Amino acid sequence: MTPDAGNRILDVSWESPLADTLYTRALSRAAEIQGSTQALASLLRVPEATLLRWMSGRAQMPVQAFLRTIELITAEEREQAPSDSAGASAPEKLRFKIGELEAHCARCDGADFLQADPSLPLRYISELACCSCGQRITQRELIVQLAKDAVYHAVTLTGARHRRQASGLKARPQLHLLRGREDKPTDAKPGAGPVEKKNSG
Repeated sequence: MTPDAGNRILDVSWESPLADTLYTRALSRAAEIQGSTQALASLLRVPEATLLRWMSGRAQMPVQAFLRTIELITAEEREQAPSDSAGASAPEKLRFKIGELEAHCARCDGADFLQADPSLPLRYISELACCSCGQRITQRELIVQLAKDAVYHAVTLTGARHRRQASGLKARPQLHLLRGREDKPTDAKPGAGPVEKKNSG
């Protein structure tokens, strides 16, 4: 672990339109492996237009489709012999984010990781080490867990928003009732019928 290592942040965002994220990069790589976006769309069982929206960052990619994409890439990486990185520099600290969520070490909750073998190119099957405690994990495992956490976080936020809206709907009839009472004529007696106007003629 080098104390003067750089700090490269790999940011994945659900909310950033047209963003170059781990999602869009994974889809681009998967399309290369399959030979075309049409072939990848067929594998993921979605219309090609939907896939292109995911690849451009204009639509949110479902987590199951992302996990299948990662599996495709890692299977291809396992079949290829790793090559040394040309002119490898000092190891860089890596952070993985989805919006405001950040991947953490399961043992010590640290957020900084280093590639276990910085002489090799960073791949999904690459082994990472937590900078704080040395816990090992592959990049694939870290990203998959982060993607699942992001979905859980989004569902939690959506549920909280729905509960707030439901509370607002429950409060509205009471407001209408109060307004109705305020609108009653002041000279009307409780239980009396509507006040009839008498013709002066």
